[in-house]
Amino acid sequence: MGIFGDGYSGAGEVLGGATDQLEHRRILVTGATGFIGGHVVELLHRVGSEVHAIARRAEPTVTFATPITWHHADLTDATATAEAVEAARPEVIVHLASLVKGARDAELLLPMFAANTASAVHLLDAARRFDVGRVLLAGSLEEPNEPGQLAASPYALSKAAAHLYGDYYRAATPVEVVNLQIFMVYGPAQLDETKLIPHVIRSLQAGEAPALSSGTRLVDWVYVGDVAEGIARACIGEAAEDPVPLGTGSLATVREVVETLVDLAGVEVEPRFGSVADRSREVEKVADIDATRRLLGWVPAVDLREGLAATLGWYGGV
Repeated sequence: MGIFGDGYSGAGEVLGGATDQLEHRRILVTGATGFIGGHVVELLHRVGSEVHAIARRAEPTVTFATPITWHHADLTDATATAEAVEAARPEVIVHLASLVKGARDAELLLPMFAANTASAVHLLDAARRFDVGRVLLAGSLEEPNEPGQLAASPYALSKAAAHLYGDYYRAATPVEVVNLQIFMVYGPAQLDETKLIPHVIRSLQAGEAPALSSGTRLVDWVYVGDVAEGIARACIGEAAEDPVPLGTGSLATVREVVETLVDLAGVEVEPRFGSVADRSREVEKVADIDATRRLLGWVPAVDLREGLAATLGWYGGV
């Protein structure tokens, strides 16, 4: 069993009629070894899609339970990207590969442009050249909503720029470009233990009080299995021009999430709220799930406490 595959035994029931449309469809996933990408790959395989993936390394860095046809390319290289897309000849590209850093430092502008903006443009142009029907671009909840609004971070800026290119390719070419607005994803197999929830779980397992910000930020937390289902549906659903939100439509503070984890773990640990400075320009935004329901027939199924319990269990509990 691969590390991502435990949550989808009922994938056909979850996706309903979408399963028939996904069966035998050739789908190319970038970022397949990442947190969201790994779950997407496993789910697509379980509903019968022919899954291809692009990786920078010759061998994937994680174990998969499913057969994947691998193509190797650095997406910042336009020629290598085009060669990989030509070899895969997908009907749909799911672009999840990205450099993710929340820091606000100007030194990140160029690396983020190369990894997130240029790579998306390379994929979009390869899709145009090789008759790919649809490209999904994964976006950030931190992207600006209003003209002239400052992006919260170089990461958010790079994603917003990629989506502007996506809008142009959708208008100027036959490629259906779907911009996904993905909210704060959590769940099993998030291997980056600097992220909030893995960090808190590992601290509790060690009997240590996690060092945290004030915890007052309100966040729309969405379970990774629900996000994978939404992405699968977006491969075959209506090709919307507006960003498609993948969130829950409700908010919980960082403090509430941490205190729920402490309660589920059954330990007497007092998290050190306020021992880390709050980050500047934090975005508080909630998903419009009514829009996503209309477009994809998708609603999140896993509530926050249930999802946190499943995540804690995947990491081995406390």
